[in-house]
Amino acid sequence: MPLKNSVYYIALYFAHDSDSLDGGGSRVFDVSVNGVTYYKELSVAPAGAVIFASRWPLEGQTTLKLSPRSGSTLPPLINGGEMFELIARGGRTLVRDATALNAIKRSFENVPVDWSGDPCMPKNYSWTGVTCSEGPRIRIVALNLTNMGLSGSLAPEVARLTALSSIWLGNNSLSGSIPDFGSLKLLESVHLEDNRFSGPFPSFFGGVPRLRELFLQNNNLTGQVPSNLLQKPGLELRISGNPFLTQPPR
Repeated sequence: MPLKNSVYYIALYFAHDSDSLDGGGSRVFDVSVNGVTYYKELSVAPAGAVIFASRWPLEGQTTLKLSPRSGSTLPPLINGGEMFELIARGGRTLVRDATALNAIKRSFENVPVDWSGDPCMPKNYSWTGVTCSEGPRIRIVALNLTNMGLSGSLAPEVARLTALSSIWLGNNSLSGSIPDFGSLKLLESVHLEDNRFSGPFPSFFGGVPRLRELFLQNNNLTGQVPSNLLQKPGLELRISGNPFLTQPPR
């Protein structure tokens, strides 16, 4: 696969071939990458050899060539190699957000495999389902883990992600109570449908000023839906499939 124009770390590994060399043969060779000399006159010691370049520019189709030196009686031999693109970090997620998301990670089961390290950085490599803001102050602005096979519970630390505009966790197997989102003043869309959330219907949702979508259908919520939520202008509210939920008398 052709490589994109970038800088790479390259490491090549060579073992000592005692069966051939003990018979009196010699193996000395040059190494080049795309026609550029990488190492000259390599002769592998009994302990083996590793040669590496920490910053090597590459682009497109890449060719590694091992060329025997004059007088070498044995062909070149390589045992392994690896190459990594060097990606500038360019900052990090706001510590408060990263700490909160790691608490949420611990409360989930079956999290995506890439949920490790910095949630937002390097840029374009954020955690699955995590959307981050631009600029010098990097915040987590959206969570979308719909239909990801999650179980466990939703940690109360979600309330510390104060830049969130949407939380989509629908069609999973999350259980327990819904934590208080009342501090999330930028929150516009909440999808928690088709889970196993239980406990009293959260009363705080009526005080979230920008909330426009609240999908809580097909859970196990109990109690009465707050009247201020039913009367909230511009709100799309879905609560069907909660058999123990009631609406206030008209």
